[in-house]
Amino acid sequence: MRFAYGRREPVATPRKAASLLAFAAALDPLGSPPSESNDYLSAVTVPWNVYQNDVLADCVPADTAHALMLRTANAAGTVVVPSQGDVLALYEAVGGYVWGDPATDQGCVESVMCDFMVSQGFLGHRADAVGSVDFTNQDHLRWCVQLFGTCRLGLNLPKYAEDLFELGHPWDVSDNGDQSTSGHDVPLVWYGGGVFKCVTWGQTQVLTPAFVAKFCVEGHAELYPDWIRAQGEAPPGLDLATLTSRLRALVD
Repeated sequence: MRFAYGRREPVATPRKAASLLAFAAALDPLGSPPSESNDYLSAVTVPWNVYQNDVLADCVPADTAHALMLRTANAAGTVVVPSQGDVLALYEAVGGYVWGDPATDQGCVESVMCDFMVSQGFLGHRADAVGSVDFTNQDHLRWCVQLFGTCRLGLNLPKYAEDLFELGHPWDVSDNGDQSTSGHDVPLVWYGGGVFKCVTWGQTQVLTPAFVAKFCVEGHAELYPDWIRAQGEAPPGLDLATLTSRLRALVD
């Protein structure tokens, strides 16, 4: 298949730095996450869809669509499946893409998409709060998957990952193959057995912790009211109200 990417480089802001501290304050007291996350994937029984990320640099909107599918399948019991037109419209709104104009196919900044999910939402679903998580702390990434269903991960993806994807092999650190990288956005959706899983290019894909450590450059958590209502506020000790309030109060 063909492969496209589309994650623009992150922009450092005071708000992002403050949100890292807010998540650390909420997650660190919880200790180690469960050895395996809840199985949210099995509720999604429809194809994930590529959402034109084989030809357009719309991986960030595709992540939003895949996260919406997983969240609604679990929280509402009925999966919401965005159309290609829905994802294209999101790419136009957030990334400035103009259909038929290749010069505008420049991808999106993950944090801008996250903010759009709070201010505008997607297909009637708006986030309560969003923020950056410490992508170097893999326990924080695991807690985000366990507690919020997904974690938006920004990768500098090596070209050789395309070959591993087509072979159905895990993404792992390797000295073989093309080492050049491109910005890519995937939602982490599961972890266990010493690996992570994400969704990309219409399929689930296994990633090793070593691969995440080497190629991940940003992470974001998104808190949605439907998910919180359905999943509850477990484990004890997670103060979601304070976390949400702190994130919503942050400004650059």
